[in-house]
Amino acid sequence: MSYFDCYLIPVPTAKLAAYKDFSARMAVVYREHGAVRLVDCVLDPDTVDGAQFHADGAQSALEGAALRGFPAAAAVREGETVVLSWTEWPSKEARDAALPRVLADPRVQPDDDQEMIFEGRRLIAGGFLALLDLAAADRGGK
Repeated sequence: MSYFDCYLIPVPTAKLAAYKDFSARMAVVYREHGAVRLVDCVLDPDTVDGAQFHADGAQSALEGAALRGFPAAAAVREGETVVLSWTEWPSKEARDAALPRVLADPRVQPDDDQEMIFEGRRLIAGGFLALLDLAAADRGGK
C-alpha cells in the first residue's frame, strides 16, 4: 500500500521559483531511490482568506465559525504563500529503506553559500498511509 510523506511549507512568494528549482533537483534523487511520485502545489491566491473555498455549504455547517485555511495552519507571514507537497512511495517499508540513502546523497545537501529558501523549522510534516485512492482503484489498485 502506498505511503506518503506530506509537507505544508510557508514559502516567501519571491522565492517560489527558487523553491521549484530546489524541489525539481530533489525529485531526481527521490525518484532514483524509489519514490513513485512527487507533487508540489502552491496555494491559489483566490482562496487565501477562505472566501472562495469550493465547499461554501461547509461554512454554514460550522455555525458561524470560520474555516481554518492553509495560511493559518502554516502560520504564513506577510509576503509568503503556502506550498503543499507530497512524496508517494510504494510502501512504508520502501520509504523507510530509501530515506537514509536519500538524506545521505550529497545532491540533497545545501551548498555552504546557498541562501535558505524557507525556514525548515516552520515546515509541517507527516507520514500518511493511503485511506482511499480512487485513481489507483480506477487502474485496478486498492
